[in-house]
Amino acid sequence: MTKNNYSYIYLLIGFVSLFFFNGRWILPIAAFVAPLFLIRFLRYQKPFIGFLFIVLAGWISNIFIWKGMIPMSGFFYYFLMFMMSLSTALIFLIDRVYSQRLKGIISTFIFPSAYVIMDYIVISTNPSGSYGTLAHTQTSLPLLQIISVTGIWGVIFIITWTSSMINWLWDYSFQKSKINLALLIYGIPLLSIILFGQVRLFTDIEDETVRVASINISKDALHNRFNAKIDSLVEKSNNNFLTHCEIAAVSGAKIVFGIETVISLHKDKENEFIEKAKVIAQKDSLYLGLPMEVIPEGFPEVRPENKIIWISPKGQILYTYHKAKPTPGEGNYGDGIIKFFDSPYGRISSSICFDMDFPALISQVNKMNIDIMLVPGNDWQEITPYHTYVASARAIEQGFNMVRAASRGFSASSNYKGQLLSSMNYYKTEDLILYSDLPTKGQKTIYSVLGDYFAWMCIVFLIIISAFFIKQKFEK
Repeated sequence: MTKNNYSYIYLLIGFVSLFFFNGRWILPIAAFVAPLFLIRFLRYQKPFIGFLFIVLAGWISNIFIWKGMIPMSGFFYYFLMFMMSLSTALIFLIDRVYSQRLKGIISTFIFPSAYVIMDYIVISTNPSGSYGTLAHTQTSLPLLQIISVTGIWGVIFIITWTSSMINWLWDYSFQKSKINLALLIYGIPLLSIILFGQVRLFTDIEDETVRVASINISKDALHNRFNAKIDSLVEKSNNNFLTHCEIAAVSGAKIVFGIETVISLHKDKENEFIEKAKVIAQKDSLYLGLPMEVIPEGFPEVRPENKIIWISPKGQILYTYHKAKPTPGEGNYGDGIIKFFDSPYGRISSSICFDMDFPALISQVNKMNIDIMLVPGNDWQEITPYHTYVASARAIEQGFNMVRAASRGFSASSNYKGQLLSSMNYYKTEDLILYSDLPTKGQKTIYSVLGDYFAWMCIVFLIIISAFFIKQKFEK
């Protein structure tokens, strides 16, 4: 069997791996395996022909793995899946073309650098933010600690560099001298990253904690809201939230908030409800977060407000934050300015659901020294628990402790290392209150200070290599 024929076996392995590479059926190891064998396949193909095969493989797998996870259907869904595959396949093509001329170990940096650049562009311009990026396929906490240094770009680089490095060794039939070089250039940095992660995980977190309660909505109440639209039932659900706030206070909670739009009411009833909440906040000495859907006079032509109002134990409104990045199809974008308040339990901030998918938006907190981030969310079954783990990457990046409360999803709390502290799955329990004993101090991270420097290093590297490649090509 010729090498060309063998290459189709590599394509098949890569293609099967793509179904577990991301999306609905994630297996962390598949993120390493799929690019490994697709790179190998392309090594034995004419660049453009191999590129077309990878586009097709990615398109087919994307259609299945993102079904239900991306709220889109029909022609636009299939077109988006094609464009996602096309952009990823271009990285393989770049690697294939460059590797024809650049043979040294430095060539192993081309594929991961190009992948980081592609993701950086997509995340910076895409209305879905970091949702779907390769970094969110990994569950190894020692590896994920590198996010505190490089952002998610470091995880993406390690995954794709592994595939590139193995292919480079494969090109040289795994010669001993090449393996020794790879252990030096690749092995030592990887080992250092894992050791750094282990040390960071074992480092003690300050003992002081605060009890935070996040309140969900019952399945019956949610059904009434989405289907019946009966004002009396919706009002009962709103009051039920306040009842659960009092229950949480009895259980020792000092901070209480709810899932996204746990309170739904018309504009003319907003102030009345807020006054009720103020009474409870004062009586029970609570910091009380009210995630609200406020329906305006001109509804449905005018979209509802999606916001959270924070009330102090003295009954004062601390701030109002409007959702900045609504899920596609929603309206009323906020001003995108993250706010906070100081409390005896640290500096506390909030964003809402989809906002946490945008590193650039959340990076505002890097100068605020936020200790706790409280996130009302609203998911659906296909993205449970994936979407909450996406948010936990922001906690590691920026060094804050976090509770994400999700209707129709996975509610969880984690510390600034991404370690899970408490959790509750909407589909597996009838409980409505999640209690989280959260550390009151965050931690400043390198990434929060330096930002996306690692992505820019990849950009600079690829520009230099491209200049060298073009120069070499013209000289020949």
